[in-house]
Amino acid sequence: MRPVVFDGQFGWLHPAAGPHGVVLCYPFGYDALCTYRGMRRLAERLAMRGVPVLRFDYPGTGDSAGDASEPGLWRAWIDSIRKAVALLRQSTGIEHVSLCGLRLGGTLAALAAQELGDVDGLVLLSPVLSGKNYQRELRAGYRQWLSMPAAMDCTPEPDTDEYVVAYGFRLYRETIESLHAVDLRRDAPSPARRVLVLDSLDAARVDALVTHYREQGVEVERQGFDEYSKFMMEALDSEIPHAAFESVENWLAGDSTGSPAAVSSGSAYAGDAEGHIVEAGVTETPVSIDNGRLFGIYCVPHAHSATSGGASAPAVLIVNTGAVSRIGNARLGVRFARRLARQGIASLRVDLGGLGDSQPSLDAVTLDALYAQNGVDDAACAARWLTARGHRGAVLLGICAGAYVGLHAASREPAVTGAMLVNLQKFMWRNICDENGKPTVRVAAIGSTRSYLRSMCEPRKWLRVVKGQTGGWPVARELATRVAALLRATLADRIERITGLQLGANEERRPFAALDARGVETRLLYGVLDEGVEELEKYFGVRGIRLKRLNHVRVLFCERTDHAILSASAQENVMSHFEDFYRSQFGEKSGAARLEAGETVATHCSGPRTRAAQWLVKHARAFRLTGEA
Repeated sequence: MRPVVFDGQFGWLHPAAGPHGVVLCYPFGYDALCTYRGMRRLAERLAMRGVPVLRFDYPGTGDSAGDASEPGLWRAWIDSIRKAVALLRQSTGIEHVSLCGLRLGGTLAALAAQELGDVDGLVLLSPVLSGKNYQRELRAGYRQWLSMPAAMDCTPEPDTDEYVVAYGFRLYRETIESLHAVDLRRDAPSPARRVLVLDSLDAARVDALVTHYREQGVEVERQGFDEYSKFMMEALDSEIPHAAFESVENWLAGDSTGSPAAVSSGSAYAGDAEGHIVEAGVTETPVSIDNGRLFGIYCVPHAHSATSGGASAPAVLIVNTGAVSRIGNARLGVRFARRLARQGIASLRVDLGGLGDSQPSLDAVTLDALYAQNGVDDAACAARWLTARGHRGAVLLGICAGAYVGLHAASREPAVTGAMLVNLQKFMWRNICDENGKPTVRVAAIGSTRSYLRSMCEPRKWLRVVKGQTGGWPVARELATRVAALLRATLADRIERITGLQLGANEERRPFAALDARGVETRLLYGVLDEGVEELEKYFGVRGIRLKRLNHVRVLFCERTDHAILSASAQENVMSHFEDFYRSQFGEKSGAARLEAGETVATHCSGPRTRAAQWLVKHARAFRLTGEA
């Protein structure tokens, strides 16, 4: 496969020798993050059967130019599919083309196919058939996320008609109104010669659409999509719908077969695309690293070059958050890279091995794989690539599992000169998955201790306990165990201060000692209610106080920061803290940007529940988390 850029859209061409090509149309937002690995695998499987495939990001999504708030986006999305078809025809010389779309991508594919007029086949995978239902679905998903412990400390988005939010992604009013107005029976009455529909969500509307197509003389086949729910899970847990994909492949490929050369080129990485301007003053270049094994997007100020003064400054290395591709949750990786470039700072957002578009291409990813040494080696390799481009090292940004990878890469790799590690959950990883990749132990028995303290301020939670709707004793026992562990850690710290003897946690301390010895400026940034704080205090005392003895490591705590950095407030917190960190340590020394030891960095929330929880926090030193350690 090889990267392509056309009219600001970024995509991948999977070459093959057959006469029939396919354009894959992604779903929107969080759905696209969940299914990214699966859609890539579908493209590769089709290419291996002799069907060339083009998959790409719509304007304002993924690695393409633009932003979700821009006007005219709905029309631009449909036009981008038409341009993708033209590029596929031009690049491969195919005689026939089909479109295959998932969820909102299916709706867009049908509309684009109707306008093109010469589409051979159309595959609709659980297409969005009602804009109003889809909007309600997005809002329901957002409310469900807000109820989770990982989102407890985030700032909820306002309930407004201007946009709808789903896991950090936004659909704005103009796009929503365009979607509401869509009626495929009216707007795409005969989109292709033949249509395949796989759906298990909206039987009545699908029945009506299939009947309509048949009345128009379209050859229609309908199948169920029983694997849909497991496919649409978060990126780590998303399962490839093998049965559904086999049906799609058979329907699209038929008897097509590719030549041996075409089959091999379907999975191998083949060359870089040229740099292209994604916005005023910002240029991005798709790059291969380590002989094509790793893939990344190198984002630089437009005037930047390897010989310019900007190239000598450290670049920012953004690694994957969990199993999500390089664009990041809620497109944070893309938005932040371009924001840095506007400030004159170059960056590389990279897919570690087995993630996104790096090699190998995998059907599944496990927790053990995310925390494996291979990922650490890959991050170190990407840092060396940046130094080879003339940068004075790499300043690494990692979130959750990416923070773990960043910690160990920074502690070992000389090319890493700084690191900000956000919501780091584990300092050392001991494999927990069985031969099927499933965890053999519960990853977390309950949420963050502070999230439960905050819950104690909610009368409805006590009412549920009184009514017997939920049990309080298991939580009480768990909290007691945690408090005891915290007291032991505090006692051990006192003994160490008095005697100089180190008590336990030597393995967990080792990477931080290495960071300090090498002079790698490191910041650990935690949301105040994040579960990672439990691990921090287990090994390094209240507020990570033991780390305060190191010269180059600091711990920061920030309110309104959810675990996965999905909310707008959390994203702004992370970006602002990183910019201050970079400027103070690697750019011009600015007193306004530098954080002095002991200065509070927590932003302030409002509301009676939050203030009550803050009172508990402020009046119990063991649970105090404002400030820097």
